[in-house]
Amino acid sequence: MENTAEAVTIREIIEREWVGTAFHSLISVKRRALLGVEALSRCTAPGEDIPPQELFRMALEEGCLLELDRLCRQKALEAFAPIHAKNRGLILSINVDGHAIDSDVARSSYLLHKVKECGINPNNVLIEIVESRARDTGALAEFVAGCRKNGFLIALDDVGAGHSNLDRIPLLKPDVLKLDRSLVAGVDGHMTRLEVVKSFVQMASRLGSLALAEGVERQEDILCLLEAGVDVFQGFYFGRPARQMPPAETIAERIEYLARKFRANATERFSAQKALYARHDALVFSICDALANLGSIGLDQALTGFIDEYEQIECLYVLSAKGVQVSDTVCNPSKLRKRKRFIYEPARIGADHSLKEYYLPLRAGLPKFTTQPYISLASGNRCITISAAFKDRDNRSCILCADIDCRD
Repeated sequence: MENTAEAVTIREIIEREWVGTAFHSLISVKRRALLGVEALSRCTAPGEDIPPQELFRMALEEGCLLELDRLCRQKALEAFAPIHAKNRGLILSINVDGHAIDSDVARSSYLLHKVKECGINPNNVLIEIVESRARDTGALAEFVAGCRKNGFLIALDDVGAGHSNLDRIPLLKPDVLKLDRSLVAGVDGHMTRLEVVKSFVQMASRLGSLALAEGVERQEDILCLLEAGVDVFQGFYFGRPARQMPPAETIAERIEYLARKFRANATERFSAQKALYARHDALVFSICDALANLGSIGLDQALTGFIDEYEQIECLYVLSAKGVQVSDTVCNPSKLRKRKRFIYEPARIGADHSLKEYYLPLRAGLPKFTTQPYISLASGNRCITISAAFKDRDNRSCILCADIDCRD
């Protein structure tokens, strides 16, 4: 194949405006709607097939990155203008190369003028920035502030990719966080990746931002991300980028199918959780009833018996009303991680638990509390802790703590 760099120059592409636009859908499953489209630039030079990344690399080397960036945005706006005229609720997402943002660009009104020339409301334009490419944080912040003042929406692209500067997220306060495909692909079977996604979703919620997952291709990943709090999606699952708007019927069918699956999965999951928690509660209360017949003597021996009887329990220990441990931590030896014993070690008699999540609710008067899943310091495994109040044979207020394995 002929070398594209020799066949056509980047300056010729810019001068002849050999750039077109393809649209990629932005889908909200919970709203059952097409929210908008992202504009993706394509080289239209005759006989050439130059990938977008290569175009921008050529422009960077030739010192004409800003000119190419502006041409791509111009073509995107021109292509979206007739769509906007028919449906003023749709959003157009356009990319601004972070390398091109300097103090001059930050103060420029070029983009605003182009948007108005095309008859598009700035409120319908989402500006995507890969912040890691911006060398000048001050210019980046000024650019974002200027865009927001003019009514544009701001998105940070490729969030969660290797070179993201997380400190810039609260600085820029974007309207949308686009979670990188490397983070969301295969998330259904990857607990660590899922926890990272959940942290970004939580951050987005606190900043008033919307979390968007890009690059989704699998139904299982989308359902998992929906459960984690992501609502907006972009990816081949909903269709490939195209010059024309995607058929509404095709998208509606995909959305409705996912909605049914999500609803069914959620109902099944909540029913299973309800039954599981009921069994856990019954188990813990039965142990409390047995311990109520004991004093301080024989406590560890009794806990050991329960560990032997109930395989799902990782550790058992008893606290005083003040949160001080009055028994040893009795563990199921098969569940301890021997290779990580220098990090994870069961607490001993006299340990202070008064600041722990499972103690404070009982201190406030609750009879029982169940934590969210976490990594146990006793075993190094993912577990929940159920704490329940009881009184022993000598009428002393005590708290039973049971760490229960919740690994898949």
